[in-house]
Amino acid sequence: MITLSEIKIAQPRLWETAAEIQSIGLVIPFQPSMIDKKTIKGILNYTLEEVQCRLENKYQQEDINLVLDNLKMIFKKLNYNSHRKSVAIIIKPDQEKIIYLNYSGNPVFYLNDRFSLLDLVGNSVRKPEFELLLIKNDRSELHEYFNNSLHKVFAQTTALCDESSNNECLMQRIAAIVKLVNKNNDKPVFLYSEDEQQTNKFFDFFPYKDIVFKLNLFEKREDDKTTDLLVEKIIARWPHWQSMLVLGQISLARKNETLFSHLNSVIKALKYYNNGILLIDEFMKQEIHESLEDETSFEATKKLTDEIEKFLARGNRIEITEGGLLETLGGIALIKNNDLVYPIRRSRQYKEEDFLM
Repeated sequence: MITLSEIKIAQPRLWETAAEIQSIGLVIPFQPSMIDKKTIKGILNYTLEEVQCRLENKYQQEDINLVLDNLKMIFKKLNYNSHRKSVAIIIKPDQEKIIYLNYSGNPVFYLNDRFSLLDLVGNSVRKPEFELLLIKNDRSELHEYFNNSLHKVFAQTTALCDESSNNECLMQRIAAIVKLVNKNNDKPVFLYSEDEQQTNKFFDFFPYKDIVFKLNLFEKREDDKTTDLLVEKIIARWPHWQSMLVLGQISLARKNETLFSHLNSVIKALKYYNNGILLIDEFMKQEIHESLEDETSFEATKKLTDEIEKFLARGNRIEITEGGLLETLGGIALIKNNDLVYPIRRSRQYKEEDFLM
């Protein structure tokens, strides 16, 4: 099991232009367990170039160099034994924070007087990740989509099953494998078969059908083209599927009595080190950000953002949902899972452009 990382806090040299250069926040793809050092170095160099471009029209180059030198020192201290997928870096005139995150997303740059880790995470668009189950006659294939590509997990036929219960045996095997690779129900499962009746049978068999979604195609195609078209359809409507997944996760959490909702209950749950997935409505996120800008409510809101930082540092995830989706839950909800185990993905080499899109 992956050891939970802690927020690393250091006291760097004060910027000489602290009154002019504001705090900087970054989220950078960083997955040394999966990416070779050469590619990671390319990502970090790209980040330095991006920071240079963002600052050069606002500050003197001498001042920018102080920031870049500070970032270079931070990059040298990054933990290459981490099994996380990205890293958030917050630099302020008197403090720096390095927080390893357990999900991948596009790079984020934030320059502001006052912001929190929630602002960084909320602006980091999570890349699509899902399970795709294909069923044809007596054969099924499970694929996982992550890091912009599809990977076959397993293929199963009824050959190993007793003839008297072929279909039921196959469905049991499939349900067990899907649950194994999607233990925390954090990815949607898509189901497709040319035979609609067969699709419905498999769908009805899943005990967690709240996050399982049936797909249809109007025309029959060759297997490879069918798979490609299904992936295209899913990605084209990814925001919709994200919302459907969230609603399914909430439904399952209610059944399992693992749902905390409304701000006071969620804050209390976070203080007691409950782990899982924290869902925050886009409207609530905006309210939190505005409260940080308001001197009268800053201290109270900062207590929440501090708990969120600790929550993320323990290896948990935050999902920013579409505005209004969590209205009946007070705009915020925690789906509890105190037995989080984040699997290390199978070894695969990625190209630099996979992370800089």
